[in-house]
Amino acid sequence: MPKDKDFKKMIPRMYKYNAENLGLFFFLKAQLQVFPTMTIEQGIKNFRRLMGLSIDDWDDESMKSTYHRMQREYYEDQKNECTKKNNGTAEPKAGSDK
Repeated sequence: MPKDKDFKKMIPRMYKYNAENLGLFFFLKAQLQVFPTMTIEQGIKNFRRLMGLSIDDWDDESMKSTYHRMQREYYEDQKNECTKKNNGTAEPKAGSDK
């Protein structure tokens, strides 16, 4: 069985989501990083305009809760990964002496 790649271990729960959810999450993350004063609501409007979605396809509250849930899980996974590294329980990288 092939070994999991390091990036897959970092955000394993993210792979459960469909392409629309992943697109929304990373689109909003990028928008908010490029434009720090932008609100999530403005980012959602930009995403809807880019994807050609109507309010009937995916409403604002659902998009907002999807983004917040994915963000919480993303940061939990990042925290767990850092904790593993600090405790020395992270798997050694290929080619290292550990």
